Amino acid sequence: MGTRRPAFTLIELLVVIAIIALLIGILLPTLAGAREAARRTKCLANQRSIGMALSHYVEVWKEWMPRESGFSEAPTPVPVRLNPPWPYCLRPYLDQNATAGSPPGFAGADPHGMADGASDLYERAEFYRDPSRPRDRHNIHYVNNGISFRAPGVVNNYAKPPTRVSRYPRPWDTLYLSCFTDDANSVHANSWITPGQTNFQLAVFYDMHHAANVTGTNPTSPQHLQRIAPKRHKNGANGLFLDGHARGTPIREITDINRWDDHDYRPDRPPP
Repeated sequence: MGTRRPAFTLIELLVVIAIIALLIGILLPTLAGAREAARRTKCLANQRSIGMALSHYVEVWKEWMPRESGFSEAPTPVPVRLNPPWPYCLRPYLDQNATAGSPPGFAGADPHGMADGASDLYERAEFYRDPSRPRDRHNIHYVNNGISFRAPGVVNNYAKPPTRVSRYPRPWDTLYLSCFTDDANSVHANSWITPGQTNFQLAVFYDMHHAANVTGTNPTSPQHLQRIAPKRHKNGANGLFLDGHARGTPIREITDINRWDDHDYRPDRPPP
């Protein structure tokens, strides 16, 4: 006569299922938190790489640092001559496929510009992407500080052109770049990304020149929308400073317009 093999009772089986469900409920938030921590670390590593490229650029181009491009200049006839945008300038220091030279559209060599030899609208520029940001048409996931101040707490209605770093008295304490906001309704993408565009032309848009781009206090104007993502990494966002170092920055700090003040109050008038 054969022996009977022991089996789980229905109650025991339900208890095991309940324990497994409980463990899953406990572990899933932990795993999600671990994934976000990894994305936050990757974003910070990207910003630190950008900071190193910025330092190299400044060294090569005799202290000139790229700031805002376009709004910091007076209107000019075609071909438009724009101040060099940061993604375009810094890519040659991050990408071996990008080469040094004079940006297109310039009449002669620019004293602080670099040419990007990879005409891909930054599709292959992984170092400009924040893995925590929802993927959309944007390949550049950071915006830099093109805000011009007239005095402490007083923002000009024009932007900051390229400036020598020797003009900054507190570069270690002034934000240069942070995470770009979501563009769920493609407000920016529809305006910025157009057919036949070059890398140089696209790079011009990824900066800030209004206080509301930091504070988000003027939600009715597409041009004055908040361009940073202060909650990109839950309690804050990563921030790159003028001296090239990067760190996690809490919400209250990164949305404080005074943290973007470079304390260089020149020029004190609009571009001629």
